[in-house]
Amino acid sequence: MGYMGMRRTKTADDFAVARSSYGPWVLGLAFVATVASGSTFLGMPGLAYDLGFPSLWYPILYPIGIYLGMLMSAKLIKTMGDRFGNRSIPEFVGARYDSDFLRLGMTLVSFLLLFYITAQLVAAATLFQVMMGMPYIPALFFTAGVLLVYIVMGGSHADILTDAVQGLLMLSIAVAIAVMFFTGFGVEGGPTTINQRVDEMTGAGWDTFFIPGHPTFGAAWLVILLLIAHLPFGILPHLGNKFMALSNARQMRQFAMFAIIAGGILPMMALGGFVGAAVIGPGLDRPDQVIPVLFTEVFPPIVAAFLAVAIISAVLSTSDGLVVSVSQLLANDLYRKQFARNQPEEVVDRRALLIGRIGVVLALVAGIALAWNPPEYLAVLLWVGVGGIVSGLAGPVLIGSLWRRATKTAAIISFVAGVAAYGFFYLPLIDPLGFAPGPEAGEGNPFAAGGMGVIVGSIVMLVATPLTRPMPEEFVDRVFGERRSPAREA
Repeated sequence: MGYMGMRRTKTADDFAVARSSYGPWVLGLAFVATVASGSTFLGMPGLAYDLGFPSLWYPILYPIGIYLGMLMSAKLIKTMGDRFGNRSIPEFVGARYDSDFLRLGMTLVSFLLLFYITAQLVAAATLFQVMMGMPYIPALFFTAGVLLVYIVMGGSHADILTDAVQGLLMLSIAVAIAVMFFTGFGVEGGPTTINQRVDEMTGAGWDTFFIPGHPTFGAAWLVILLLIAHLPFGILPHLGNKFMALSNARQMRQFAMFAIIAGGILPMMALGGFVGAAVIGPGLDRPDQVIPVLFTEVFPPIVAAFLAVAIISAVLSTSDGLVVSVSQLLANDLYRKQFARNQPEEVVDRRALLIGRIGVVLALVAGIALAWNPPEYLAVLLWVGVGGIVSGLAGPVLIGSLWRRATKTAAIISFVAGVAAYGFFYLPLIDPLGFAPGPEAGEGNPFAAGGMGVIVGSIVMLVATPLTRPMPEEFVDRVFGERRSPAREA
């Protein structure tokens, strides 16, 4: 598929977004596969295994937030992306408000996606380590090497083609895990035993909703912040650029409907953590190992190997999109839009394609370096970087996609305020609400800090817009399309 993608990659635009190349079903599978990362297939079951039933707030609420945010902004990203030739979310944000400051600011903040890449590499290396006995560091290089080959070859085309196939595998395994949980497969005594063992291990059976004192699942307001933090998640650079690959904007409804249904099935992987608690019991070195260990305990090797393919699919389907997006921060948002404005288009395009491929290598090298010492919880590591990005995106993109009146000045203030609020609530030196990480990995709450950043950024956008000068109506018409008068509609 990397080779197939290479055959279709002639320009830097092909490499960056595979513009208008895929229908709603293929792209829908690719999108949900990219959303459901190694965190969904390893991190969330790890939280369930370690914390019990209150951890289900995460897989229940994150799809609601992500796909609601997608519905708010996907159509404008697609239509405006085609109209303006945008190749990335930072470029889209800059074009939406005619602001180089916003484009550059979002570009710099988006480099936090390196933490996301790191979480995927850790997930893959963990799988190889547990199921095949491969040492952790060689497993890191092996995973990065596979990604390097097919993404350097085919860019976004290879990303989407592989993700669609991987999405089918992931859906089948998520359904299988749900069946195991509800039937008690592999557990003597069935579902009742699962609940008893989880309760014995964690003290949080299925009649427990919160864990008092826990930074993420300790109270209802923390869970609400988790939901709010995920609203801009679906427009992160590696996800938002997928909308531009849709054949045409008229297919957006089909795409959204399929993505929402499939995206609601994949988080059922978290239930595997409870089955693992019943089958394996306590004692895992890291909670994120629960799914691969469960597979090797319950199934014969050939079946366990097939199931492991789905986890690898979850890791690669997110990693490849992330790597492409990070490479475009260098090739498109910095080189093409900032440093090569007055050069011939053919030269810029050729160099941007080369820089994009080099950027893939650099992103993976940085990911390996950050993944050298794995954290306790993948889901938390992932959000250390994501929280800052969603805080900056909330006002300019979510509100700016729905509100024609949104202004450039308000978007700039909202972006700065959102990112600053995330730092204020998460950094260890400034921790008024107890969100900052403690001495051990996993004690912090980047979800709540991200939720606060989204709230602050959104409120600032709503308040600042009426107080600032409107953007020219001609420009707004270019962005949203010309308004139809009542007489013309009649």
